[in-house]
Amino acid sequence: MKSVKWFYVGAMAIALGMLTFATVACHDDDDDPKPAEGEVIETPKPVVEYYIMGTVTSGGTAMNGVKVKVGSKNYTTDSNGKFSVTESATGTYSIEASSNGYLSQKTSVVIAENAENRSVVTVALALTKESRKETVSVTAEEEIKVEDNSESNTTIEDPGEVAPEAVVEDKPLVKVELAIPAGAIDTEASASLISDGNVGISVTTFVPAPAEVTTEVKAEEVNQNVEKSIPLAAAKFEPSGLKFKNDVTISIPNPIPGITFADADMILTYQNPDTGEWGDAKDNDGNVIKNVSSTTENGAVTAYTADVDHFSAYAIENKVYSKISNETVTTNILGQASRDNSENAKAVTGIELKYKEKSGWDYDKNDAGLVAEVKSQLGAGASAEDTKTVNAMVAFMKTRMFSLMGSVSGITETERVYNTVNVNGYTTMSYTCYAKARTTTLTANVKFNGQNKTVSITATRYTGTDHQYKTVTYNPTHSGGKGGSI
Repeated sequence: MKSVKWFYVGAMAIALGMLTFATVACHDDDDDPKPAEGEVIETPKPVVEYYIMGTVTSGGTAMNGVKVKVGSKNYTTDSNGKFSVTESATGTYSIEASSNGYLSQKTSVVIAENAENRSVVTVALALTKESRKETVSVTAEEEIKVEDNSESNTTIEDPGEVAPEAVVEDKPLVKVELAIPAGAIDTEASASLISDGNVGISVTTFVPAPAEVTTEVKAEEVNQNVEKSIPLAAAKFEPSGLKFKNDVTISIPNPIPGITFADADMILTYQNPDTGEWGDAKDNDGNVIKNVSSTTENGAVTAYTADVDHFSAYAIENKVYSKISNETVTTNILGQASRDNSENAKAVTGIELKYKEKSGWDYDKNDAGLVAEVKSQLGAGASAEDTKTVNAMVAFMKTRMFSLMGSVSGITETERVYNTVNVNGYTTMSYTCYAKARTTTLTANVKFNGQNKTVSITATRYTGTDHQYKTVTYNPTHSGGKGGSI
């Protein structure tokens, strides 16, 4: 009986053990543990701001301590002639640079409504020392010639004498001249400007600031030749408002020996003394002055002239054409960062995403390349005369590109912080910043050796940045390893 009793006890123990094993195995298969949750800390959105980077020069030399007013705020240039403005809103910002004894300059910078965060606009303003006034008798019986004696313009060389690599983009190529016929001054209409039968007269050649600087391009103008009028030379004639009974002639030497611009492509403009804006020049009767003409010697154009009947700031301009490409995201990487926090539950905080912003523009060819390109386009030879023409043509195109772009050539790098981010638990982060850019092609139609020629040069302008930021969160207990969602 004892044997049977222990047999039943053993059988019951084995059965109970099997039941327990089955219960545990079933629990392991049907009730997986929940994955651990990583620490989550919200990352703030990047601060919205836009940048205006400016330079003030005189005769190509940086000006330190110049007062610059941007909108309602005041700034001062540093030892490199630079000033930097950070704005939090899009819109148009007026800019004025002034210094005692210099002609002031005004322009405006436009941060377009659709401008991307961290967009940059570069601008340059060239100040010119005012010429000394020459005392002129209103009863002089001979023609009087008044020349530009500005200290800023004393180093202006004859056209074609400056090597392409030495061209100063924001400096005049030539100096404006003025001829006043005998008895031309209207003493009655200009009585307030005359003292003891004399009047102080001056002419100062300068490079006008662009009317507006913006990186925005209208969709309908992309990849189209858009006509632009850019001064061959501009000059301020003092005293402003002096009137004449007979027209006086303003004249600028031909800036490109051997090259002719069609008279139909030349216009005379004037600057409103109150607003600083440029428009069609008009006579005292309100008629638009259209009498820009060329003077020749031995069949070659030596100067362009215009007749005016009162003093103001005038510019003799020629037509050029600008073609701007689509904006593209380049392969130029400005900044990169990454963090693998996929194995940690705790978040990583305070990671700065830095990048080196590129602003400004530069030619697609070096000076030697520009010379070779212009020489080929003109079909110029190797003679001294042709070399002088090519050098002057390159100088002309470089100074026109400055006026078109609104700043001197050159790329500036500025380190900035895109954002300070947090990487949550079981998460990876990657960040790459690319440069954005457009190309601008400047074209001028000229006549060389009696033949019509087209001269073009191209530059690339950096217009902003493209920031690519991504995070991926993982399930730490996933049987296949890392895997998750953005």
